[in-house]
Amino acid sequence: MSASGHAMRTVITTLRVLETVAELQPVGVSAIARATGTPKSSVHRCLVTLREAGWLTSSRSDRTQWVLTGRALSVGIHASVELGLREAALSTMQELRDETHETIHLISYDGDRDLVVVDRLDSDEPVRTWVRLGVRVPMHASCSGRAILARLPDAEVERLLSGELERFSETTPADRDAVMEDLRTVRARGYATNDRAWRPGVGAVGAALTGPQGRPLGAIAVSAPIQRYDADRARELGLLAVDAARRIGANL
Repeated sequence: MSASGHAMRTVITTLRVLETVAELQPVGVSAIARATGTPKSSVHRCLVTLREAGWLTSSRSDRTQWVLTGRALSVGIHASVELGLREAALSTMQELRDETHETIHLISYDGDRDLVVVDRLDSDEPVRTWVRLGVRVPMHASCSGRAILARLPDAEVERLLSGELERFSETTPADRDAVMEDLRTVRARGYATNDRAWRPGVGAVGAALTGPQGRPLGAIAVSAPIQRYDADRARELGLLAVDAARRIGANL
């Protein structure tokens, strides 16, 4: 077998192992080997590769059993949730962009620490902000993230803010107390603001998008160069973002 053929076979085997874990989890090496018809040694190599890639992990209750991680689960979730979000949001995003003349971002949330930019409508101004689709957005440092956190139960917020929070600039709320204090303001007014806390030279506002059960599924954000962003502009954009989020939520 050629080198390329062997590599392809290895990839296919690894994907079959991943699919088997998804179907049978929690599941051990022997059961995976039987289900896939693959030698245990090969299964173990695939499991180690998938663990290093962040797709699988050992079960907390039994370290010999394997389960999917949030990263693997998010692929299926994003396939359906992101499509629904984009369809529900597109017309409102267009209206919001035309009214504000700023860049509009649509962000999805699947319960993990990071958010994902799933759609973007660019500003028609010559100087504008830009984030590529698919980029992961930090929960604590973004207005979208804090808008979503403000809609979650306290226990879930505590989990999402556990551990060290990365500081992106001097305005990043890089400890839990600072974020929790900001969330009280976000809950009171309905939107979150961001003054260069994540990206240099960028101001933004964000409002959470909630499903029928009231749980946040993502956020809508309006971002502008800092030259066009101050407290008054943030208030204006924030109210428009809240109204847009309400209309998108109705479509969901």
